[in-house]
Amino acid sequence: MRKRVAFLVILALMLVGIAVPATAQTADTLDLRIEETDTTEYPAVTMIVSVPPEMVGKSLTSDDFAVLESGVRRPVTANRVPTDGLQVVLLLDASGSMRGRAITAAKEAAQEFLSTMPEGVEVAVVSFADEPTVLSPFTTDAEQTSSAITDLRIGKNTALYDGLVAGADLFDGEEGTRRSLVLLSDGGDTASVATLEDAIVSLLNAEVGFYAVELRTPEYDGEALARLGTATDGIVVAAEDPDGLSSVFVGVASQIVNRYELQYTSEAFGRTAVEVRAEADGVVAAGSQAVRFPEPPPTAAPIDPAPEAVAEVVDIPPSLRSGSVVVLNWLETPAALWVGIIAVFVALLSLILFTGVTKPKVRLPVQAEDRPLFGESRGKALSRITEQATLFAERTVNRNKGSDGPVTRLLENAGVQLRPGEFIVLSVAAGIAVGAITLLLLSAVWAVLFGVLTLVMIRWWLGHKAKKRQDAFADQLTDLLQLMSGSIRSGFGLMQAMDTVAQEIPDPAGEEFQRVKVEVQLGRDVNEALVAMAERVGSEDFKWVVDAINIHREVGGDLAEILDSVMDTVRDRIQIRRRIRTLSAEGRISGLVLTLLPVMLALVLVVLSPDYISALFTTEVGRILVAVGIGLMVIGGLWMRHVTSLKF
Repeated sequence: MRKRVAFLVILALMLVGIAVPATAQTADTLDLRIEETDTTEYPAVTMIVSVPPEMVGKSLTSDDFAVLESGVRRPVTANRVPTDGLQVVLLLDASGSMRGRAITAAKEAAQEFLSTMPEGVEVAVVSFADEPTVLSPFTTDAEQTSSAITDLRIGKNTALYDGLVAGADLFDGEEGTRRSLVLLSDGGDTASVATLEDAIVSLLNAEVGFYAVELRTPEYDGEALARLGTATDGIVVAAEDPDGLSSVFVGVASQIVNRYELQYTSEAFGRTAVEVRAEADGVVAAGSQAVRFPEPPPTAAPIDPAPEAVAEVVDIPPSLRSGSVVVLNWLETPAALWVGIIAVFVALLSLILFTGVTKPKVRLPVQAEDRPLFGESRGKALSRITEQATLFAERTVNRNKGSDGPVTRLLENAGVQLRPGEFIVLSVAAGIAVGAITLLLLSAVWAVLFGVLTLVMIRWWLGHKAKKRQDAFADQLTDLLQLMSGSIRSGFGLMQAMDTVAQEIPDPAGEEFQRVKVEVQLGRDVNEALVAMAERVGSEDFKWVVDAINIHREVGGDLAEILDSVMDTVRDRIQIRRRIRTLSAEGRISGLVLTLLPVMLALVLVVLSPDYISALFTTEVGRILVAVGIGLMVIGGLWMRHVTSLKF
């Protein structure tokens, strides 16, 4: 059994070692932004995506892109979006909070931004301090915009919202023009006539792609920029210090210029998670969006929807599914990869130590009291990791209760031949193994959930096994009492009668009486051994038998007659108990059906009509109803169990 414990621990370490590097590798996946999704020509779908700066300069083709609808890949055609008709407003904060190193770094970053723009792109430069100032209107002359940035002067106050309105007003209403506004600010506003709502309305009316670079200054106000980004579906990027502005501006320029048009034929209906992936020269980028396509036609064969059945792009981000990009904090660092490699190395080393030694052909006798808890004889070596973990668990569970702790009693009641420490290590190893597998397939949240659920299921299985063992012993009680009574009448003593039961009656009764026999032979009092057995088997009827035997040993009498009397009483109680279970079977089955029916119905709806039931999990009211329903189901299940569990 200890070998099984060691093997499972080693297996868990190997799974963790595989899972951690695999998860760490997902950290290399960059963010690909889905700018637009056009489904007016459904099933033909057109998407505009922008790739990250790391892909700038790479010649991306259709083979480098992949579009997946609910995990199913669709053939896609990719073309780079030309920069003809692109207009960019560069809106720079020139307030007093930008004085010093901040404004110098801002000018350098703006110059880097201009150098990234292709020829023919119209760029305008606007600054704002006490009021907005147009330093350079739209022009394709890079020298003019560069000179305007160089001549930028610092003011006092911050009219951020007025600057946004002025920048949005520069765009013309000509069709076919793609508009982008790039803002550099700390988010604070101290002098605007316009409000934040006015600025949002101006940006939305101009149909502007909004990009904000927030610089952390003493007047930093991240809430305003966050609201601007959310309302306009824009991008807000933080720069912790002025030295990082250049790289941030280059990244924003890449988002604006490096755009690709993807076209594919959709085969999805209803709300669908669409994922776009791009890969070139080992660099991987991915992004996802939830799109609501037309509902499936009533006929079996799919047909083209009517022109008015236009798909709708859903702004709510899709829930994570298997294969989605998951952001995992520490697991994204290179250290996580090394931790995984070390875990694999330790697991393999332990496996070699565990399996690389053969058993000895001759086993020397060792006294029980001299045998170590986990000794290492020649030819047998347990993993050091398993040994230390088991010893630690053993000391922990026995710290307060000694050898009579709850884990020990539960294992004895269930008839599981494991020490408490071994059982705890086994359970934890199983939870880690399940969590590691789940981490590979789903995400860290699900891994924790399934790991904890594994521990709960192990505890439930142990309790269920103990209950089955108690019921089996109760069914054997009348037979063993009759056998003991007959043995005593034939001239055997009490210990001989118990020995006969141990040999003739199958487990669990035979095993328990064999243990009592061994304990008495080792010097334990008969009364104590029988009382301990009654506690292990959890039988109220057998406690009466033990009390009858103890009374007989104190006052004497005909033990066979006493056992016959107790046997008749026990037989009557068993008959009544079985009749009660028969009469309460309908209530117990009804409780089980009422508990499982909502769960099974929900699973059927998830498979047959996911759009119908998705409102329960994607809306606030739906989640509240689900939580209330689960609570009421738990209360109802406990009440039904209480009503149908009769005791006498």
